[in-house]
Amino acid sequence: MPLSQSLPMPGTLTRQVIYAALTVLGFLWANYYLVQFTVATKGEFTATNLLNFDLTAFIDQVWANPASSFIAVDATIGLLIAITFMVAEGRRLKLRLWGIYIALMFAISFAVGFALFMFVRERKLAALAEAKGAAVEPESC
Repeated sequence: MPLSQSLPMPGTLTRQVIYAALTVLGFLWANYYLVQFTVATKGEFTATNLLNFDLTAFIDQVWANPASSFIAVDATIGLLIAITFMVAEGRRLKLRLWGIYIALMFAISFAVGFALFMFVRERKLAALAEAKGAAVEPESC
């Protein structure tokens, strides 16, 4: 088998690395601020304080001023777009457990759930291309 046929489609490994790195970055960076919020509202960051998360105070602070409200609205619209895309792509590619990534967007962060979905999607596209024996670019990137 020629070397070109044994390699994943062009760019897919790079995209997998990028999506994996963004998943980790999304977890660390977003949760840094969640820890800061927990410390500010509970006095210290502990598992107990995290389990007693003050959702009301969190939502109040999200809408505290026009700048944070802009970010909240923009992120919410982005979240809805991402969910629409994830449902369509999850079904189209027959990804196993694709709904778990939507749940992760609410349980952990939008950045984690969406980046992890994109990582898994990229792996599936590479596997499909390898199974076909041809480098087929994804329909949407």
